[in-house]
Amino acid sequence: MTRPVFVPVFEEDESVILNRTLARLPEIWRKEPGDFVYDTVATSPLEIKQLEINQDYVLKSGFAQYAEGSDLDAALAGRGLERYPATPNKRALQILADAGVVIPTGKRLSVVILDNNGNTLEYTVDSTVTYAVSGTMDVAITCSQVGVIGNVVTGSQFIIIPPIPGVRSITDTGTTELGTDAETDAAAWERYDFTVKNPDTGGNKNDYVRWATDITGVGKAKCIPRWDGVNTVKVIIVGTDFTPALTALVDEVQLKLDPDSAGLGEGKAPCGAAVTVVAADNLVIGITATVTYAGDPVTTGASFIVAVAAYLASLVFVDSSSIVWARIGAILITTPGVSNYTDLIINGGTADITVGDAAPTVGTVII
Repeated sequence: MTRPVFVPVFEEDESVILNRTLARLPEIWRKEPGDFVYDTVATSPLEIKQLEINQDYVLKSGFAQYAEGSDLDAALAGRGLERYPATPNKRALQILADAGVVIPTGKRLSVVILDNNGNTLEYTVDSTVTYAVSGTMDVAITCSQVGVIGNVVTGSQFIIIPPIPGVRSITDTGTTELGTDAETDAAAWERYDFTVKNPDTGGNKNDYVRWATDITGVGKAKCIPRWDGVNTVKVIIVGTDFTPALTALVDEVQLKLDPDSAGLGEGKAPCGAAVTVVAADNLVIGITATVTYAGDPVTTGASFIVAVAAYLASLVFVDSSSIVWARIGAILITTPGVSNYTDLIINGGTADITVGDAAPTVGTVII
């Protein structure tokens, strides 16, 4: 949904203000450029225009469909909504180390990708891992910066800072939770608009969607009435990164809508409606292609993954949506650092993929 564009109401061109001011002066006075009267009033139009711009800003900020930034946040708060914050990338490493090695919580690792300030992108270990015997163990890490910048390509090279003696190798097995940027004004307004246009009616489809998405952490929801007979309702949810919701979030939404799916009206759902809340199925999308690079392969790969993830997120719970093979190709060829590609394969083929009620997510990407 496209937000309406605000059309200034008060703002005028400086020449219009100046001419109107001069017209109010007696005709017997000289008012040509260089004359005293002209030069006296010529400084005012700029300030008057700025006042008009300020008036338009105040007017614009008073309406959610035009408001931006903190002004939109205030409008959201008026409806009991909050903007979704940025989240960090979480991923898993397989680390081969000798017996006795301890990798403590908070231990830093870096990946050979620079952040927006030109510094190496860093991650920290989520929980302590101790090697009782030599071997490989899974280590969960979280990016120190929030946002999509942490969604580096699977197989990226990580280095422990400073190195730990006894660590033999580090293998990146990929993302477990995609990092997301803060919700945009457009996306936040879309949620606001849905809430306003679908007031509480006591249990129609839109109510279930709104009740679910009002919970922090739920990015989108879909309601399926009579999914298992009369008086049954299924609510499918995804997280704010538009990937399948975690179990804890599913449980929270279930508790709010209908505890234990009993249909007793002890949640938001009306009496008699037995509600089942589930996470969307994960439709993993694997992509392979042969690429001719015009830039750094690592940075290019990360940019491509971010763009594909955004495309897949836009398809979640959209009726009759499909992952279009040609669209993935368009994303690839327009990714900075790619000059050409061949042999694009998506999930083993070149056909479009129906999404249905699943949440498509980026799987293994080999380019």
